[in-house]
Amino acid sequence: MFSNSLTRIILLALGLIISWMLFYIDSFAGFAPDWQWQRNYQAERPAVVMSGERLSSFQQGMLLTGISDVINTRITNIERDQNTLIYHYENSVQIDVLADIGPPLLNLQISPDTTMLRLMLEAKVGRGTIRHRSYDDSATIPVSQLIIEENGKLRVSARFLGYVAEQQCDAQGHCLVVFGARSYSKDAVFYSADGGRNWCWLPQWQAPGGNQTYQLLGLSGAQSLLLVQQGKLYRSDDLGQHWQQVFDLVRLLTERGIDPALYAASWYYNGGDRVIVSNQPHNTGEQDRLTASLLLDFNLKSAQIQSSQWVGGDIVAADISPQGDFDFVLRQRPRWLYSLNRLRENGALQPLLETGKKALGTLYAGNDLLMMEKAFNDPLHMTVSTDGGQHWFRMKKLPDSYNYRVQFDRWRNRLFRFPAHDFDYPKLGNSDGLVFETTTPP
Repeated sequence: MFSNSLTRIILLALGLIISWMLFYIDSFAGFAPDWQWQRNYQAERPAVVMSGERLSSFQQGMLLTGISDVINTRITNIERDQNTLIYHYENSVQIDVLADIGPPLLNLQISPDTTMLRLMLEAKVGRGTIRHRSYDDSATIPVSQLIIEENGKLRVSARFLGYVAEQQCDAQGHCLVVFGARSYSKDAVFYSADGGRNWCWLPQWQAPGGNQTYQLLGLSGAQSLLLVQQGKLYRSDDLGQHWQQVFDLVRLLTERGIDPALYAASWYYNGGDRVIVSNQPHNTGEQDRLTASLLLDFNLKSAQIQSSQWVGGDIVAADISPQGDFDFVLRQRPRWLYSLNRLRENGALQPLLETGKKALGTLYAGNDLLMMEKAFNDPLHMTVSTDGGQHWFRMKKLPDSYNYRVQFDRWRNRLFRFPAHDFDYPKLGNSDGLVFETTTPP
């Protein structure tokens, strides 16, 4: 039929092109659509530079926190002599935290001495010369911005001179923020019952184990909190005044003959009655022997482990959906196969996606939305499902963390991105000086 050699060559070329295209579509991200980022606000006020953004999403809104500098130190001139460099600098106020029309400063609930605070801030502002090889870091004062959304617009609801150590909101919008200079402080915990619009100081707050590092796991009610410290799960029903231990992971592992020192625990609260703990092997040189992770599902109502199982490999990413589902990416050993799975309440593992050796990374779980980083012989991209994992499509990778920082609003399936560098900020932000862009999966 194909006696003509030219016809054969054409058909062979077409076959190679089609095969190449199919391979490209299956294994590469070259044809993946890009995210459509939008800046949905009017540019009104001088931009406020932020870093360290965190986002807690709930049914009727979200709480976003970020760090800015009250005092902006700007080098105006540099001179050089034989012995040293001389930096001339000028300080200016970037944020007036005591402005009459500005958001409330939460520090004043702890110590209402505005005069002393004003003097402290003014002492940092001025002109001078520093005979060092860098500007004076002591001239910068961190301020945490507490940001909420109202009528589709982001605004700063309050500020605090210090860093955010922890922040969590439950589905109903009860929110808790723990502040500290660099560590936790019993005098710097604030609570909101209305999604961050109003904040009250919790002077009665005290961590169950003193000043040891802890993780605020979540809010389980209007007054109830869950906290993990030194491998123990604690619950408070009076906003941190009293605590009761409900689960001791170290004791459980020891009773089972498992050395807790060989495993690293990650804790997840699903917003209801379940706390999931994944125990993964440390990189201790015993990787040939320690090839499985232990998944524990603890029920808060019964105070019992409702399921316990070993899964072969590492849990490289995990997330909790707004509906309380625990989804995780498993990398199985020794073949390094990747899969996305869901831990059901009865302890069964439900496979949602298997990719073989195509590596899966960071996981985002939203309302019937699942997104993961995916890479195999191609640039990193996102694989996305908008029907709970039944069907998948490809999107371009999210912005490089060097240029942008991305946060996920799981209740509304939105992504927020913020510039990562001062020089990337435009001159103007929204009505509060905030600079951001948003996008949603198509």
